[in-house]
Amino acid sequence: MIRQILGSARLILQILLVVAAVVLIYMWNPMNVFGGKAILKPTANMVSEIREIGQMITAEYYGEVLTSIDEVQIDFQKEPEIAQLAEATYDIIVEEITNLKNFHQLTVEQRLAIGDPEKQLKRRDRNKILVDKVGSNNILEKLNYLGEWEQTSRLIFFEEIMTFFYLKQNDKSNSITDPLRENRLRKTLKEMYDAEGNNFWNSATFTSDYYASKLSDRPRSEAKKSLAMIGRGTVKAGFDFEELQSHMYYLNEEVGELHIFGLAPKILNADINPWFIPEKGIPGFDLLSYNGKVDFKDSKKVKIYAVQKLKTNARKAGIIEQAELNGGQTIGRLINLLTEVEVKKVFFHHDELIDLTKEIQEDRFISYEEATLFENHLQSELVKIDSLKEATTDRYNNRKLADTKWNTMVQMLKQLQTYEFESQIPPYNYFSTLWYKINKDGLVDQEEWSIIQRENSSKTPQKQLYEKLWIADDSLLLKSQFNEGIFQILKDSIPIGKYVPDTLSLKKWIALTTLDTNSIFKEITFLPDSTVSYYQFEKDNKRKDSLLHLIGLEKYQPKAWEDWITNKENIQKINKLDTVHGLNPKFSEFWLVNKEVPDQLIQINIPLDKLTYPLLLNMSGKDNYNTSINIGNHVIIKSSINFKSDIENPNASSSTGLSQKQLEGLEAHLIKLYTEYDAYHNRDFLTKANRWFTSKMESKAGILEKFRE
Repeated sequence: MIRQILGSARLILQILLVVAAVVLIYMWNPMNVFGGKAILKPTANMVSEIREIGQMITAEYYGEVLTSIDEVQIDFQKEPEIAQLAEATYDIIVEEITNLKNFHQLTVEQRLAIGDPEKQLKRRDRNKILVDKVGSNNILEKLNYLGEWEQTSRLIFFEEIMTFFYLKQNDKSNSITDPLRENRLRKTLKEMYDAEGNNFWNSATFTSDYYASKLSDRPRSEAKKSLAMIGRGTVKAGFDFEELQSHMYYLNEEVGELHIFGLAPKILNADINPWFIPEKGIPGFDLLSYNGKVDFKDSKKVKIYAVQKLKTNARKAGIIEQAELNGGQTIGRLINLLTEVEVKKVFFHHDELIDLTKEIQEDRFISYEEATLFENHLQSELVKIDSLKEATTDRYNNRKLADTKWNTMVQMLKQLQTYEFESQIPPYNYFSTLWYKINKDGLVDQEEWSIIQRENSSKTPQKQLYEKLWIADDSLLLKSQFNEGIFQILKDSIPIGKYVPDTLSLKKWIALTTLDTNSIFKEITFLPDSTVSYYQFEKDNKRKDSLLHLIGLEKYQPKAWEDWITNKENIQKINKLDTVHGLNPKFSEFWLVNKEVPDQLIQINIPLDKLTYPLLLNMSGKDNYNTSINIGNHVIIKSSINFKSDIENPNASSSTGLSQKQLEGLEAHLIKLYTEYDAYHNRDFLTKANRWFTSKMESKAGILEKFRE
């Protein structure tokens, strides 16, 4: 009995030892045999986790401001903006006066030749404007005739600036918001014209006088109001993680560095509560003075202005800088919790490209100036990326930083490519600025012609990289955008040539410009020795003729192309050709015949001008247009009275002026359309099921994203 008990005890002890060994090995987990602990690595999942935090306050400002009804009525916070606008207007006024001075340094003969070459002015006006010296009686007429004075006089703060000068010249202290009478305006301009150096102008003094005048100009009912308050409140600044994207950060695990791109701190909240410190009985607002002329609306305006003033003071005190400093430490600890990577340093890269993109997006419209600035930034970033990839030290981390920069550029560009560019119909794209500049000038100069030619020649790796940034791997999209621009140049008959420098005597220049009103000149300079230097645009007809052969005939938009492929009604095959005798012309369809498969007709229910340029193929218009054309092994048919005859004798390609290479390119484009259509609609079951499952998952993800919002 005892022996059995001892035997059982030994067995139980062995079992316990085995269990203990298993537990110890599992806890030790050598080489992660049992799998490591769940760790959230820096992926899109981490971005989702951080986004769920929403806003994070990393700095607060406590302060008090003194605000009165006077400040609300004239808004002292606009002082920097007023000073800047006034300075800009003053510079334009001075430029107009300087141009007038330069004009009167020329001889009378030169002034007459330049100012009235065709002698259209009456004798009295000609003398007053071009011959007589500058005086109070003619200075306005001279400025109006020789410059852009009418536009200048409409600029903001023009009248206030002229009154400011009049008061300073005459040592008066009246209100500068009172516009000058014409005689005083003439006198002021004449004194500004005669002055060698002007010591009166100072934007700070002007702004001070402007505000003093605004106060004195208030209606009596407003001037009688008296209301002053002290406002005590808080301003909170930090980060809005809803803006975070996966391309906006890079975590260097080896050295514990977190690089953040484009996520900057901002003011999240500013408020003045009724009670600043309730437990101590300190109110948010203290009323200093008031009279019975103010009402509830006035009080509300003063309180709103106090909050704005509090935010301004917080910015001046450096709340944004403090928010970034504290935020770096907080974000570092947050990443440590999510990834178990110790973050020792956090670097905020205030990316100019991201800031510029956000600024452009505010009005959902891209101007030529904004686009040019943006593209210059792209080129600059590519140079930086190239330097990072070529760096010989710390290659891994430098390449990671380069990838982050690249992804940022791709994301910013994708966002902008959905917006309207100037007045052009297609959205912003790779060629937008080039085509806009050509259309604005109304000509193609030497530089622009070189750019156009380079698009059809071999490209450097840097150029290829820049193109990939715009269109990823969709080279057909870039080619289509290029074709569209060339087509518009051909359609609008925009001249092509170059500017040639030349000089002429003043007499010959006058004769040339009088007789030749169609020539284009630029950089015209009147030299002291009665000669004129200029550049004249010379047309080059050879370049004009060769432009047609630079265009490809393919039109393409990815979204439209996908719709055409997936819609089963867009392409139909007619195999019984003996039943087809004629084809009626329709805008919404055309036909395609493969000469190697003559017993089959492909009907494409897509307008031909969505896929190519019928005008270049002589297949557009109501009268005298080709109804069929030969492109390689295929024939395009727009209509046919005698189908069999048109197939046997299609129009020759030479009649269009296009090369065989261009027509073969169009053939390949159309073949691509119907072969991709066939491939899509003849997919096997597994491919269809996989596509269905993917679309359902995408749809589900979209619903979840909307639910989270």
